[in-house]
Amino acid sequence: MQVKMSAAEKPIKLLGVNPHFRHNGFHHYTEQYDINTEHTGLVVRRGAPFRLDFRFDNDIDDYDLLTVHLAAEDYGAEHLKFQWKVKESPRKFLLDDTNSAPIQIFRVIQKADKRTVTVIFYSRVNAVVSKYNITGVSVWRSRNEYFSTEINFPIYLIFNPFHEDDLVYMTKEDERQEYVLQDEGRVYFGSSRKIGSRPWYFAQFENPVLSCALLLLAKSSLKWENWGDPVLVARTLSAMVNNVDDDGLLVGNWSGNYSGGVAPTEWKGSLRIIEEYFRTQTPVQFGQCWVFSGCMTSLARSLGIPCRSVTNFDSAHDTDANLTVDNYFDDSYMPITDRNSDSVWNFHVWNDLWMRRPDLAENGEFDGWQAIDATPQETSEDIYQTGPCSLNAIKRGLVNLQFDGKFVFAEVNACIKHWAIGKDGSRKEIFSDPRKVGQSISTKAVGSDERQDVTHQYKYNEGTPEEEEAFKCAESQLNVAACDRTNDAAKERYIRLSLNAPNTCLFGSNLDIGLEMRNQSKQVVQLQYTATVTIKKYNGHIMGTVKQEKDSLNIRAGATKTMKLSVAAEDYVKDCGTEEFGFEIVAVLTDADGRKQVSQSIIHVTRPDVLIELTGELKQNKDFRLNCSFMNPLPINLTGCAFSVDGPGLRGQLADYPVSDLAPGQTAKCSLTLNPARAGQRKFVVSFNSAELKGAYCEQPVVVVPDPGSENGGLLEADIRP
Repeated sequence: MQVKMSAAEKPIKLLGVNPHFRHNGFHHYTEQYDINTEHTGLVVRRGAPFRLDFRFDNDIDDYDLLTVHLAAEDYGAEHLKFQWKVKESPRKFLLDDTNSAPIQIFRVIQKADKRTVTVIFYSRVNAVVSKYNITGVSVWRSRNEYFSTEINFPIYLIFNPFHEDDLVYMTKEDERQEYVLQDEGRVYFGSSRKIGSRPWYFAQFENPVLSCALLLLAKSSLKWENWGDPVLVARTLSAMVNNVDDDGLLVGNWSGNYSGGVAPTEWKGSLRIIEEYFRTQTPVQFGQCWVFSGCMTSLARSLGIPCRSVTNFDSAHDTDANLTVDNYFDDSYMPITDRNSDSVWNFHVWNDLWMRRPDLAENGEFDGWQAIDATPQETSEDIYQTGPCSLNAIKRGLVNLQFDGKFVFAEVNACIKHWAIGKDGSRKEIFSDPRKVGQSISTKAVGSDERQDVTHQYKYNEGTPEEEEAFKCAESQLNVAACDRTNDAAKERYIRLSLNAPNTCLFGSNLDIGLEMRNQSKQVVQLQYTATVTIKKYNGHIMGTVKQEKDSLNIRAGATKTMKLSVAAEDYVKDCGTEEFGFEIVAVLTDADGRKQVSQSIIHVTRPDVLIELTGELKQNKDFRLNCSFMNPLPINLTGCAFSVDGPGLRGQLADYPVSDLAPGQTAKCSLTLNPARAGQRKFVVSFNSAELKGAYCEQPVVVVPDPGSENGGLLEADIRP
């Protein structure tokens, strides 16, 4: 404590601070943050007032000037060091820096005891989002006479989607509840033929998610004064959630070798990832697209930016920006791996963040949802980052607007082309499909666990004049050759080729596929057919071929021939249990004139279930038992087995619980004692993982009864001392 006084004056000392956690948290919609409930700081939204009480050991009168010393958290970096002296009435003294401070004093109210004052603070609606520290409080009697007390009280200032003048403002209350305040969600996966979903715990209110979001901004190249711009913050987070350029949050890995880390299919929430990164400040191993997206949702919502995870099925990765996905095959219709740089992912998960875009247009035509992708696929401005890109711009084919419109447009609109490469190197187009890419774009619905299809927000209906016009607009802006968008999949053929296959296959099961060829002509036809079954990762990478059959046959007029392909569990379970994958079936018919017909399908592979049972009443801050079991359905032994649990409020309990190795048909059991810190409707997710199989899980919706004793009326003055 530093005190300066005249001989006649008795010093004034600050005794304590009351941050009114419940009052401020309620009015700022921040009462759920651990920072508030654990009384380690105060989370408030910019543009809205908040109050603190200061109690002194002597009377304060109207002639005294209160000054609050404010500093931005500098994270050990010189360029992030900012300090201000915030005065209650800057007109009293000259040469102060009050007007430049991001947080200012609106009013000081003296209480009846004359020793306590309530200070009403406010911030501009475009103030820099950051962690600030009140480092001291001074009482000035005159220019040269003051009494000062050092303290350290953190204030976290975040975006305000509840304030109509904030760039992230959302008008609908139910959407704010979903995209800002909902801490549980779903991510969608599988294939467009069979869409699946899995729970994801975003945990944006739990420590250290908000602190980690601000740390990532501090480690980035974004200037501190731009931390209040949601466009630049979103773009920066898309770079910092992956580690490629800047030692960010998460290491991407699609190799199949996850030694030294966690396989992406094991994660069921963001919290364990963010906890590890914040503790070690070392990128966490490993993630794939849904993990990057889940973490982005957590970080954006913690900062107050409305955010949703979005899945695009049959998602194009157009590496050369020509709006086509070019796949090359040899004479046997086997993919030529070293030429196939373009790909179609069974699904790809990214994010939409809600904000206004005055940088694009003053009239608001590009406001609203903005696509952001933290998965490191292609560089933008020499950094692995994507977006924000206005969905309104994507839909209209305006691909040259900032940021990365050409890449996102291709993800949902590219035309698929299959090319046969002859032995002499000649290239012949054998298949074209302009409508397959960008199917069933999905996100969790507002207020429920149902799937909401948002494809119409990204593109016009396939084949409509508006959709054709948008594609031509994109071609014109990219200055690429016009694409022949013939739809071979819709052509009438004299041979009808059909694949009869299930939409899904349970991992460890045998798979039977039927190939049906019907001659719809009035004469006998001679055909050659090739049917290939490959194991295909969700991102389009071919892991291997498990079955291929070739034959020649004659089919009478009006007759049907059926062929059967069978894949045994032993053919694939040893190599694929750690991956998100499916079986791709490609059948090619070639008639006597050399004309080819192609049919293609994806069968998504699902994981076996974990069984769970709850015992005991679920009460906040009370123990309950969770019994788990898993039966090994595979024809191989499972080693390194463990259960794990995710869910709201399980602080310090997100651990692995090892169990014995499992022979085929054996069952593992585990009984866990848990203590939920958060009340209300919740979900607990129990996973089973082994070296050979990752990602089996079960989710259990529950209602946790509130503990009346957990509600605190606010921090007492005695609890925060100078």
